Amino acid sequence: MDEIEELIEELGRAQTPATKKKIAKAMLNENNPAWKDGRHPDHYRRVAGAKPGDGSVVHHKDKNRHDNAPSNLQKIPESRRGEHDKIHKRARNFKK
Repeated sequence: MDEIEELIEELGRAQTPATKKKIAKAMLNENNPAWKDGRHPDHYRRVAGAKPGDGSVVHHKDKNRHDNAPSNLQKIPESRRGEHDKIHKRARNFKK
C-alpha cells in the first residue's frame, strides 16, 4: 500500500501524530492551496510585524494590496480597529 492509500485509509479515524506530520509535510509551501506567488497569503502581516491571532489589522497606505513594502504597511492594534474601518468607510462614501 502506498503513502496516499494509507492516508485515505486513515481518513475518518482519529489522526495519529505521524499522520498529522505527513499531512503537514504534504501541504508545505507550493503544495498548500493558499500559497500565492511563492509566498504565504499572510506574508504582508509578517512584514508589518503583526502576529497571528493578535487581532491587529494591517493597513496598506496606498490602498494597493499587492504593494507589501514595509513602508506601505501600517499595523493597527485591535484597540484602534474602528479607526481603520472609518478610513475605508469614508473612502467608499467619497467614491459615490
